[in-house]
Amino acid sequence: MAQLGLDPEQMLVLQKSLQREAGTIRALAKQLDGQLKSAWWKGQDSDRFRSEWDGAHRAQLEKVSAALEAASKTVAANIAQQNQASQS
Repeated sequence: MAQLGLDPEQMLVLQKSLQREAGTIRALAKQLDGQLKSAWWKGQDSDRFRSEWDGAHRAQLEKVSAALEAASKTVAANIAQQNQASQS
């Protein structure tokens, strides 16, 4: 018979890592956005890059951060379910 469940301690480490890295990506996106906005750069290349940054690149970083946060919440819920099942 296969074993089911999880190691709450190991999964807590994973959950915290997911949460921490989501914050790291969010902070990185904010830092890069600020640097790009404050950099002196004029012309078509600047306009195109800033448009791509605002329209796609920053949004992708935000999506990754949100996905990591969602995964962190899922892991936390699974930890709680395992703890509850183990107490029964």
